[in-house]
Amino acid sequence: MNVQIIEHNAVPEYAVIDFKEYEAMREALENAEDIADAMAFQSNGGETFPAALVERLCDGSNPIMEYRKYRKLTQATLAEQVGVSQAAIAGIESSKKDPSLSLMKKIAATLGVDIDDLI
Repeated sequence: MNVQIIEHNAVPEYAVIDFKEYEAMREALENAEDIADAMAFQSNGGETFPAALVERLCDGSNPIMEYRKYRKLTQATLAEQVGVSQAAIAGIESSKKDPSLSLMKKIAATLGVDIDDLI
């Protein structure tokens, strides 16, 4: 690394480095901070999700369906656990039916996610 030290009154005050080196250092620091944040989140019991799941959610796929599949539940199993029919879950996942708030709370609890994750 090529560093130029600028002094003021014989005391180092600034370090000047190549911009590409600065960018690489900044990216490495951001990555290290991201890793530390993720490790702290997991150590506090937080759950992480695979990138493929997140990508499908970001692409607009139905979150109830995606989390249900991630949890390896069938529509029938989810329906039974929340007290509705399989057809009701199918209608919700296809956006043909709007679930009530109380049903959304049950679905979120069953899938182990926040209700905000399903909206």
